[in-house]
Amino acid sequence: MSIYANRGMELEEAIEYTNQEYFFKQRALAQKVPTPVKVLNINSRTGRITNGHYDKKSTVDYIGVYNGIPLAFEAKETAVKTRFDLSNIKDHQFYFLDHWQNNGGLSFLIISFTSLNECYYLPFEVLDQYWVQMESGGRKSIPYDVVAKDKYRIEQGKGMILLDYISVIKEVIA
Repeated sequence: MSIYANRGMELEEAIEYTNQEYFFKQRALAQKVPTPVKVLNINSRTGRITNGHYDKKSTVDYIGVYNGIPLAFEAKETAVKTRFDLSNIKDHQFYFLDHWQNNGGLSFLIISFTSLNECYYLPFEVLDQYWVQMESGGRKSIPYDVVAKDKYRIEQGKGMILLDYISVIKEVIA
């Protein structure tokens, strides 16, 4: 069972905690990309936003840098045990990851199979291959077997590092 599931944490919360540890240990720098919000009303007494809406779509969940390599990634959860549905990725997210990769960055997904308590790194190249197939009328998901490669499995609960995705990246780029 995953460490972060035991604590009742969501995937993004586990990544946030991990990113803080990476920062403090000077292993990497990754930050959550905020979704732009248009503020419509602020309570003048408390200074709190009382009304607003998303101004535009965000790009991806996280951007950062590891060992001089720019990172951009999405964090996705699925309860389905046999596949990762591409409908979990929005067009604008895919195209941002594509542009990032084409401009020398490293794009990827972190996929949590919640019912299996497993977490994986998925290289953009794999996502791209299945995305192209989907756009050509092919399958609309990535099979579990394709995602669940030992070399892409993200170790969980390694001391203060809840999801050690940087160790996977280190091996991938070696």
